[in-house]
Amino acid sequence: MIFVTVGSSYPFDRLIRAVDVLAADLDDEFFAQIGDGPYEPRHMPFERMLDKAAFDGRLDEASMMIGHAGMGTISGALARSKPLLVMPRLAALGELVNNHQVATADHFEAGGHVLVAREGDDLAPLVERLRTFVPTPRIVEPEAVARRIGDFIRSIDTSRTR
Repeated sequence: MIFVTVGSSYPFDRLIRAVDVLAADLDDEFFAQIGDGPYEPRHMPFERMLDKAAFDGRLDEASMMIGHAGMGTISGALARSKPLLVMPRLAALGELVNNHQVATADHFEAGGHVLVAREGDDLAPLVERLRTFVPTPRIVEPEAVARRIGDFIRSIDTSRTR
């Protein structure tokens, strides 16, 4: 089953519409969590929102995922070693106030953790790649993060703030 999610904060009809078109042409089973956007899929079952238990159940059941480029979606997929294809929301289309999802998608793509679709037309060939895609495991190093934060704090010139 291909689990599609837009997260819980904002609608993302551009993604849901593109996956719905794709679902009409593929034999795969799909399930989508679509948020509160006005578009309702015709070619895949969906729920607007899922509670955490239902979301985790769908994620566990999925063989692969398609979603927005949110950290919750990415970290959930990586924690379960699920192949993930993301499409970042775009500020220019009013999907977010800035393009932080583009930066997130680029970062995780460069690390071999996800595949990235820039447009709806990119989905079909990338779903074929997703079938054999093995995400590179993410190595979390909290000590290194703490060290970088400490270095940053020490680098601040406090004499200017007095």
